[in-house]
Amino acid sequence: MWKHSYLDVSSRTTDMYYHSDFFKPCTDLASGWCNVPSKIRFQPEEMMIVAYHYSTTVYAYKGTFNRNLDHDWTGATLLGNMRAITDKCIRSVERNVPVPAQENDLTGMVFDKRVGGNSDTLQGTLSNPRDDDRWQECWLPSSISSSKINVQMTMAIYVR
Repeated sequence: MWKHSYLDVSSRTTDMYYHSDFFKPCTDLASGWCNVPSKIRFQPEEMMIVAYHYSTTVYAYKGTFNRNLDHDWTGATLLGNMRAITDKCIRSVERNVPVPAQENDLTGMVFDKRVGGNSDTLQGTLSNPRDDDRWQECWLPSSISSSKINVQMTMAIYVR
């Protein structure tokens, strides 16, 4: 229903927000972004937030569908019945649910696992693209051996 690859999409616009009315078909998990507006028309009961490193799932959390998903940045907050499907983040033993974050001009694309002081998905802002916090709240198993933390990240929201 929505996907954004934080390393592979450089010219970000508000069309890319998960609550945008802009339609761009979601065809695969390859790089890029997509959005299906009016997600509520599918009458979903659940939603899931998934983080990928290329096509490998790093974490996935599921919860009750949030009816604000089509309207504003708070719509990606998982409601009731939240549970981890998988979480391979190694920075913290505690498994924190990803929540949407309000970040200046990127509200509607930013998630935070609330482990440290960074927004996990932030790859700069539209006005300052040099800041890069991708995977800072998580780290990947490969980050330890390579000391490279900020690597490709794709976030997706699914509804069912």
